[in-house]
Amino acid sequence: MPAASPEDDINSSNLNWLYLDMNSYFASVEQQDDVRLRNRPMIVVPVTSDYTSAIAASYEAKALGIRTGTSVREARALCPAIQIREARPDRYVQVHNRILEEVDRTLPIEKVCSIDEVACRLTMGQRHEAAAKALGYRIQQNIMANIGECLRSSIGIAPSRMLAKTAADIVKPLGLTVLRQDDLPGKLLDLKLNDLPGVGASMNLRLNKAGVFTVAELYALPAPRLRQIWGGIGGDNFWYSLHGIDPPEMDTVRGSISHSHVLASDLRPIEAARGVARRLVAKCGSRLRRMGYKCGGLHLSIRADRGDGRAQAEAHFDVTADSFRMIEVMDGLWRHCAAKLNSPRVKKVSITCTRVIPADLPPDLFGWTPEGAEDARHMLVLKALDGLNQKFGKDAVTIGPRTKVHGFVGAKVAFNRIPENAEFWE
Repeated sequence: MPAASPEDDINSSNLNWLYLDMNSYFASVEQQDDVRLRNRPMIVVPVTSDYTSAIAASYEAKALGIRTGTSVREARALCPAIQIREARPDRYVQVHNRILEEVDRTLPIEKVCSIDEVACRLTMGQRHEAAAKALGYRIQQNIMANIGECLRSSIGIAPSRMLAKTAADIVKPLGLTVLRQDDLPGKLLDLKLNDLPGVGASMNLRLNKAGVFTVAELYALPAPRLRQIWGGIGGDNFWYSLHGIDPPEMDTVRGSISHSHVLASDLRPIEAARGVARRLVAKCGSRLRRMGYKCGGLHLSIRADRGDGRAQAEAHFDVTADSFRMIEVMDGLWRHCAAKLNSPRVKKVSITCTRVIPADLPPDLFGWTPEGAEDARHMLVLKALDGLNQKFGKDAVTIGPRTKVHGFVGAKVAFNRIPENAEFWE
């Protein structure tokens, strides 16, 4: 029997993707920048407060049962010596960009998936298992050598991008896992359903109700059954990804822009919280103008400081990127929500711009354009305000009294959205 050729290995393994996942990213950046934090349990929080929760935890903290979502009070109970650092979104984006440059020197990046994850497509000889693993180890070592020894990462190599992401989660920290096509489901059988990307708490419950409790049972289902469970084409796409086949990419259209803020204790009185909401709306307007969009709706949601009380309201209007108009609309929504919430203190404020459209749409049959609906005087003032803030720093000029808010209000790093540098001066 002839020996297997390199082409046989490529065809049987079908390794198309290398997926990089930075380990405990925010906490690792803090440990890299401050040697006093290294090898110590520590968490990163959105604001300095005993009433907030961790958005990242070091591996030393995770070993004590402290994870993302653990409250500060619970973390201190589990570890009285826990170190706590307030998040620095601008720093995380800065290091993120350096990581992209480092990865790209070894392997072109196909997709930036989040602040701490990137996917690279393997081609030709890179798809041999030995070659792919060598690339993965090189990327891991180069990041630690050239950016920081605390910045460890895990690598997943697999036929589909979803499986590569799954593989990157199997061994942490500093792991490298390969899922070959000819070995599926293989290592997947050791996972729980909610270890798979796309299977959150609600989908896990839906699968359980359909009689699916293990990855083995899920893997054995035909695509039409997954479509039934998912309630649409998402089930087909998941089936193909799980079986090592990338579904076609779907173009997405931006439909909304949102910002939210968990308030520090001194900002929770109702009137102080309104100032934060106004600041978030102004930031939304600035972001709309910078990105070349306008919105035709505004949604406000506020959460009470105690209990589970919430109130929300939405208004529609002619499309605009005029912060003055948007703040006026928000003030009306605030009065409605504050009366409905019936609480003297607010814990969280969320603003969403809805019905978002490009600002440069061509005229319709009647000559209407998004730009034509704006107040030209307002837009000239806002253009000058944006320019001054960009030149002299965030909030050099504000609409109304300057609100004492966290320096990065609205520019937080969600793992699936990376702020642009301009957002830190808005």
